[in-house]
Amino acid sequence: MKKINSLLALAGLFLVSKSSAISLDDVQLWTGSGTNRAALVIEWNSPEVFNATTIPAPVANKTLVWGYRFNGTPTGTQMLAAVLAADPKLYVVADETYGTFVESIGYNLNGNGVIGVTDGTGTNFITGGLLTNATVNVDAATPLNNDDLFWSGYFGPNWQVWTELGDSGGFTTSPNRGTNAYWNADTEDHGQWEFSYYGLDDLPLTNGSWIGFSVSAAGYPTDTNDPSYYTNLAVVNNDEQAPPSPDGTYTAYVCNTNDFAVQIVSTNNVYTVSPYNNPTAVLGRPTLKFIDHFTPHQTSIIHRSKIVEPPYWTDPNTNDVIAEISSGGQITVNMGRKIYDDPNNPYGVDLIVYGNSFFSASGYSGSEVNDFTDLGIAKLSSGIYGHSTTVSVSQDGTNWYAFNNIPLIYPDNAYRWDDTNHSWTDEQMNPTKPLNPYVNTNNFGGQSVASGLDQFIGAAGGTGFDLKASGLPWIQYVRVQPGVGTYTVIDAIVAVDPVVVGDTLSITPDNLASGTTNLVFQKPADSSRNLITINFDSVSAIAKVSTVGLSEFSAFAPVIGIVSSAYQITLKPVSGTNAVNYVAGIGLRASDNYTGGGGDLRVYQWNRTNWTSQPFTFNSADNEVLVAGVTNFSAFVVSQIIPPQLNIQTITNGFAFQFTPLANCAHILERSADLVTWTPIFTNTPASTQPITLQDTNAPTGKAFYRVLLNP
Repeated sequence: MKKINSLLALAGLFLVSKSSAISLDDVQLWTGSGTNRAALVIEWNSPEVFNATTIPAPVANKTLVWGYRFNGTPTGTQMLAAVLAADPKLYVVADETYGTFVESIGYNLNGNGVIGVTDGTGTNFITGGLLTNATVNVDAATPLNNDDLFWSGYFGPNWQVWTELGDSGGFTTSPNRGTNAYWNADTEDHGQWEFSYYGLDDLPLTNGSWIGFSVSAAGYPTDTNDPSYYTNLAVVNNDEQAPPSPDGTYTAYVCNTNDFAVQIVSTNNVYTVSPYNNPTAVLGRPTLKFIDHFTPHQTSIIHRSKIVEPPYWTDPNTNDVIAEISSGGQITVNMGRKIYDDPNNPYGVDLIVYGNSFFSASGYSGSEVNDFTDLGIAKLSSGIYGHSTTVSVSQDGTNWYAFNNIPLIYPDNAYRWDDTNHSWTDEQMNPTKPLNPYVNTNNFGGQSVASGLDQFIGAAGGTGFDLKASGLPWIQYVRVQPGVGTYTVIDAIVAVDPVVVGDTLSITPDNLASGTTNLVFQKPADSSRNLITINFDSVSAIAKVSTVGLSEFSAFAPVIGIVSSAYQITLKPVSGTNAVNYVAGIGLRASDNYTGGGGDLRVYQWNRTNWTSQPFTFNSADNEVLVAGVTNFSAFVVSQIIPPQLNIQTITNGFAFQFTPLANCAHILERSADLVTWTPIFTNTPASTQPITLQDTNAPTGKAFYRVLLNP
C-alpha cells in the first residue's frame, strides 16, 4: 500500500530556523490572487532514525513560509503549484499515481540555478519546479547542488504532511500537539493535529489555512518482531514525529549589513601580529564560528562563538574575526546607518559593542570546552575575563562624546542552546537585540552555562549603550579604545533594532528599580509603529514576556464586532516554574485603517473560556487603547462596534426592518411611542454578518419609533 505523506503546520518568518508562530500578516512572499489567504510551511529537519535510506541529513534545520491568495475552494495541490511557479529556487519530486504524494523537496539556497537530483547512477533535471516521473531512487537521491536544503524518501524517512484537526485551517500561537510525544497510530492524532490520509489533493483550503511539510522521524517499520509492525505498515511507522512546537522565545534574525560598522575611518596602534592586526575585522556582524588554532588536533574543527569559548584566530574561510588595539590606540568606524536615541528600543539601548570576553567553566567532562561540552552540566565562574574599553560616539566624526570606561565587554553567544536535548542548534542569536542590563550585573557563578544562556532571551550578548547619555539625537561614527595602560579586543559594533511583535523580552525587579518599566513591541518591517507597549508597575521575579499577533480565532469563542487588532501576550519565569506576580498597563494599537475617536471600540480579554470586556482609555495620538491594572496576560482583541443602519419596509399589519448585524452580538428590536418607554419586540443573536430581517406585525395604529439595541 502506498505510504501516505503527511504535513505539519509550523509558522515562522521566511527563511528562518525555528521561531514563534506568526500571523499571515508576517509572511513575506506571496503568490496567487483573491481575498482569502493561506500559508505553506516547509521545514527541513534531521530525522531521529535513518533506516532504509542513504540520504545525508539536511545541511541545516530551516523553515520556509510562503503565502497564497485565492478565491473559491482550491486544494493544497493548487497552492503548492502556485508556490513552485512563484519561487524558482523551490523544487519538488512527487508521485501522482494515487494523488499528489511529495517524495523530495529541495531549495536552491545559493540561487545558482542548478536544479536536479541524482542517486549516483542516474540523474533527473527539474524544470518548472516539479518532477512527477522520477527515475532515480528517492531513498538515495541527493541534489545536484550540495549546498541545497534537501530531503527525500519513500521507504525510509520521508516527507510528512500535517494539518489542523479536521483540516479546518489556522492556529493562534503554535501547534498544540497534546501529551503524545509521537503521532499515535491507534488514535491517529497528535494533540490538535491529525494524520492526513489522502495527500494534498484532498486538503481543501479555507481562509486562514496553514499546511506544512516536515521530515518524518523514521520510515517503514523494519522489525517484524515488533507487535505493531503489521498494524502500522499499512499506514505509517508510529515513530513518525513532528518537530517540536515553536517555543515562542524569540524571532529569528535576518541579517542586514547596515546594522553593523561598514568602514574604517581611522586607526592607530593596532596589534602587529596576525591574525589580530587587521582593523577591518571589526566590520560586519559578530563572529558566528571560528577555527581553534592553538589546539593542534583541532585545527580543522569549527567552533561556535559562545560565552565560555570566545571568538579568536580566524573564521572557517580564514577571514580575520577580531582586532586587538594596543594601549593608546583606537579604531574609528562609520556605521551602516544612523543610530538614533530611541526610547522604544529594548531597555533604551541603541548601540552594542562585541569583544572576545568569556566566562570560565568547570564541572564538565574532557580537558577543554568545545562544541560537544554539555552546557547543562558545565558551571559558570563568578567572574568574566575581558578587557577595559572606552566607547565614544559622534555625528560628524569630529565632535565626540565618550561613555564612562567599562571594565570589560560582556561575553557573546552566536547560537541557541537546546536545553532539552543538551546540544547546539543552528538557530542564530540576534546580534541587534541587546541584553537586559540586569544581566551585566548578575552573578552567574555556580549556575550551569545553559541557565546563564537562558537569561539572554535570544540576544547575542555584548555590552549595550544608551545614546540618551550623550545628548545626541543620533550618531553615525563610533570609536573604540582600550582603557589606560592596557589593551582591548573588538569583534563588532552593532546598531540596535527594535523588537517586533512575535519576539520576547525580559523584565526584572532590578529594571523597575532603575526606572526601566516599559517594554515595546513594534510592527515588523515598520519600526515607526508600536503595536504593543507594556508598562510594569510591579514584577516579583525575572520573567520573559512573549508576544504574537492573532489573525485566526477558531480556538476561541466568537469575537463580537469587527476585529481591529488582536494579540497574545504571555509572561513566564525565565527559569523554574514558580509563578511570577505582576501588575502592568498595556497599550494595544488599533488597525491602521481605524480613524475613529475610540468611542466605538471595545477591548476583550480571553479568560480561558470566554471573552471579557475590559475598561480602557484611548490615546488618539498613537491610535491605541490603554488597559490598566492587568495581572494575568492572555489574548486581547480590540474590536470595533459599528451600529447597524435600519432599512424599513411596510408589510401587512406592520413593518420589516432589515440591517447588517454584528456577528455574535445580541440585537434587540425595540419600539416606543414617546421615545421614553421602549418595548422589546424581537431579539436575535446572529452568528454571521449576513443581513437579517426583523418584523413588527403588531404595530400600533398611531406613531411609533423603532431602534435596534446592541448588547456586546
